[in-house]
Amino acid sequence: MTPADMQNIIFGLVTGSILAIATVGFSMIRQTEGFINIAHGQLLTLGAFLGYFFVATLEMNVFLAGLASMLLVGLFGVLLSIVVFRPVAKSGPLAQLFTSIGLAYLLFGLIRVVFGANVTFFPTGFGGRLDLGPVNVTVGEILIIVVAATVVGLLALFLTQTRLGTWIRATASNPELARLRGIPVNRVSYAVWFVASALAGLAGVMVGLIGNVHSELGWTQILIILAAAVLGGLGSIYGVLAAGLLLGLAMDLSALIIPTSYRTVVAFGVLILGLLLRPQGLFAAKGRREA
Repeated sequence: MTPADMQNIIFGLVTGSILAIATVGFSMIRQTEGFINIAHGQLLTLGAFLGYFFVATLEMNVFLAGLASMLLVGLFGVLLSIVVFRPVAKSGPLAQLFTSIGLAYLLFGLIRVVFGANVTFFPTGFGGRLDLGPVNVTVGEILIIVVAATVVGLLALFLTQTRLGTWIRATASNPELARLRGIPVNRVSYAVWFVASALAGLAGVMVGLIGNVHSELGWTQILIILAAAVLGGLGSIYGVLAAGLLLGLAMDLSALIIPTSYRTVVAFGVLILGLLLRPQGLFAAKGRREA
């Protein structure tokens, strides 16, 4: 394995970590609420701009900025669920899907009005490079991998070791049965929207740490998030984590032979190949059941 291969593997792990964090939130909404939320990408953009505002304007520590962005985007997601998605839920998942598309355009416009459309960079001290033998990485890249692994571990503990996590898994499996067994489905819904939106906000801050922040970010990210969710299996949270890492590695390793502008093409190429081999998703435990 050449140093260039190893360098791109590092890049792929960073990209995959961000994608996994963003996709698991997207998948949680899909499982518990029963529809595909296209506006999830704009929540990622909002998190990126809030993180930039906290760091660049308020001069906050980047860790505090990340936590604040997660909290605000999480609360905003709950607000959207109450004001926008709950009223149209009775009309079915297709109505919610188109509502999310319209909301995505609305949020895109509001973000451009409030934050502008210019490309901006986080003014942090995480750009320094570390030499690790044949490869070198930035402190920010190491931080992203460590934070992503920590968040995934905490999320797994939350879903398996807490009462609310058990309620979430039961509701995702069968919401009507969960309601009959006395599980507070509405409270579960609010918790899922908060966690999923907060994860989108965190992913946005991570994108800002290694790249740039701009108003088109949500549109480019939601396509790759959707690809990772479908590849991993729309009914498998842990599957989309693995799929996110796989797509991240595939996109960055492809830069060894084709231009980086084809990253999205590579992601969907891997998706198509994966679904040809396993239509229910590579990591799904059982076949998909579309609403």
